Amino acid sequence: MKWATNPKRFMQKTLTTAQFKNRLPFETRTPARRGLLFRVLMGLLALWLGCFFGLGAAGIFDLDEGLYSTVARQMVESGNWIVPRVGTQTFYDKPPLFYWCEALGIRVFGESAFAVRLPSAIAAALTALVLWWWCKKQGKERMGWLAAALYVFCPLTFVLAREAVLDSLLTLWLTLAVVAFIEAYRSEGRTKGRAYLALSIAAGLAVMTKGVIGVLLPATMLLFWLWLRRDKTEARRVPWLLMALVVGLIIAPWHLLMWRATGQEFVREYIVHNHVQRFLGKDFAHNAPFWSYAPVLLVGLFPWSVGVPLSWWQGWKARHADGSSLDSALGIWALWAAVVVIFFSISKSKLPSYVLPAVPALCLLIAVRLEALWTKGTGLVRLEAFAVGVVGLLLGGILTFVGVVGWTWRGQSGAMMWAGKPLSPNLVEPIALLSPVMLGLGMILLLGCGWMLLRWKTPFQVVVAGLLMNAGIIAVLAGVGLPIWNAADIAPLHDMARKAIPALEKGDHLVLYRFKPSRPSVRFVVGHAAQVAETGDAAQLQRDLEGTHGGLILTATTQPLPALPFRVHIQAANAAWTLWRCEPVSHPSL
Repeated sequence: MKWATNPKRFMQKTLTTAQFKNRLPFETRTPARRGLLFRVLMGLLALWLGCFFGLGAAGIFDLDEGLYSTVARQMVESGNWIVPRVGTQTFYDKPPLFYWCEALGIRVFGESAFAVRLPSAIAAALTALVLWWWCKKQGKERMGWLAAALYVFCPLTFVLAREAVLDSLLTLWLTLAVVAFIEAYRSEGRTKGRAYLALSIAAGLAVMTKGVIGVLLPATMLLFWLWLRRDKTEARRVPWLLMALVVGLIIAPWHLLMWRATGQEFVREYIVHNHVQRFLGKDFAHNAPFWSYAPVLLVGLFPWSVGVPLSWWQGWKARHADGSSLDSALGIWALWAAVVVIFFSISKSKLPSYVLPAVPALCLLIAVRLEALWTKGTGLVRLEAFAVGVVGLLLGGILTFVGVVGWTWRGQSGAMMWAGKPLSPNLVEPIALLSPVMLGLGMILLLGCGWMLLRWKTPFQVVVAGLLMNAGIIAVLAGVGLPIWNAADIAPLHDMARKAIPALEKGDHLVLYRFKPSRPSVRFVVGHAAQVAETGDAAQLQRDLEGTHGGLILTATTQPLPALPFRVHIQAANAAWTLWRCEPVSHPSL
């Protein structure tokens, strides 16, 4: 044999141990790579389920989603990307960056709920990846995976990732601003300058997404941190003028063009009304007391919300650590969460979504503590385990009970209370409709929180149970709940509205009459902004129709029409909505 007759040649041909391993199959030679591949696949699965699953399962919701989506569609149709409009009215509520993102989605995917919600989903996924990347940079990759998973599976996150509203995109920019400040504070030389530049860019983009809070919140965090640290040296090293210039260069063009196009009305409506008066709680219906965000955070971060006080306090205690240490960075994250929650608690105007920018920081602080418990092999505090069990089992029991009761109401025309009094159909019908969803959610909460309570001494099992529980909740809500609600409430209206499109294309007008509450999503569905009006006044309805010599009226089936000087007949109808055709008396019947 050749190897026996020529041993020198054999030695030349023989592979080294390392070369031999490199020629082995992938499964044999790279267990580390298999582990990395598994983590990547699980991360992508978490992002898909938390942010993208069921994104187009329901039509456009109202009120805000309908307004913002309509603005974006009108930008695409009109070619005017400077002045936001809903119908013929200028829409001063917010700057245009989110509308632009929605409009790009419409350009690529058409006029659909998926297209306008995609920016929110992408922003939520990118925020999770920012948390993972930052932790990995600190040498804490496992903590990063955990923080990212906690964030995308938080109820507040996965709900807002499926709505075409501004908060997910704003949260991305503000999270980047916090990361940039941490890197600037812990760095020297050019790295410090680049980090402060990144902070300025993120703040400018945040302003272009939701107004002045985009720069006010990061600036408050920065100033408070320097004051807490009594760090006059760093205060002198911050390039204040350059940062202000960068923010100004980002936000000035649109604001100047908008002011030039609309004049003093822009100052009055955009600056005074939608910034100053909104903060003070004037002229807006969603005012709420100071403590409102306590229950929002309890539910919005559940089940991890029970660990927020201790996790935040551990981060806050680290604020005086060495400036270049990880502990110091955790102090900045804790300060950021406090700034956001306190700022919006002071504001008179409140919506649950406003507090979302604090959630990434809170998830990271929770991940730090869970990872430490995981490493040490110690369990949760007894009070935390008790709180998870009580809250989860209580919520799960209530949902299960209501789901069972609602299931018995399905197919019934009415229901009675124990005292023999009839219940309102407005209560019975939604409960009966959503009874499968409530049953599913109730059972998931009972199983998940029950297991977390039983295994509270084993951090790994607690983390897995909590993530699987929230993943199940997402699957039920997005996979079952949204389609059910869409079929019952959204699709009937939008399908009826689409029947008006052929007439609108011929130049007719459509009046939305006495919609309670307002449903601006109809405008997004039908387009033709200049030909759609909305009114709740009978005299105004007649004037709108007389100005167009007739047209179409869309209203609730139970809503009678006033006397009109037109020939009126039903063009289409379903159980909830009716589309009327109005023609001048002298007009020949079609």
